[in-house]
Amino acid sequence: MTPDLLRETLREVLYGPNLSFGLGTGLFSEKEAGLLRTAHAFTYMQAAAPAAPHRPSPAQVVVHLRQYLEHAAAELQDPLALRPDEPEAWEMQVTPALWRDELVRLAWAGQALYEALYLPLNPEQTRVAHAAVIHAAYHTGALRFHLGNLKATGPA
Repeated sequence: MTPDLLRETLREVLYGPNLSFGLGTGLFSEKEAGLLRTAHAFTYMQAAAPAAPHRPSPAQVVVHLRQYLEHAAAELQDPLALRPDEPEAWEMQVTPALWRDELVRLAWAGQALYEALYLPLNPEQTRVAHAAVIHAAYHTGALRFHLGNLKATGPA
């Protein structure tokens, strides 16, 4: 996958498809279905509640994605970058203030990865970048599905 295509795909993951071509959908998502808009659509109560017993909450998924995107961007900028010492996403209990912070940090992490995709990348770095974009798309789809179920069953 070329850096241009990686950037375009990441842009769609974060913001939804570019509909300037006249199509109603993008490569894998519909209008306004990007990760950032999806994450912002969860109320705090919805974000903090696990999707099902023994499953992570949407907030934990967002924290995980933010950590993953930040680390991928750091690794593209410096192949020896170390993961920051912070709590494991799957164990975090997200407060309302932390949820608002995570939404902002998620946007910054996506931007950092987008900017890193302008660097000259070797094959291993291209693989890291590709994995980060695909991983974010996977979790975005799961969050969209869960949000759709919440909307179908009524307000939380």
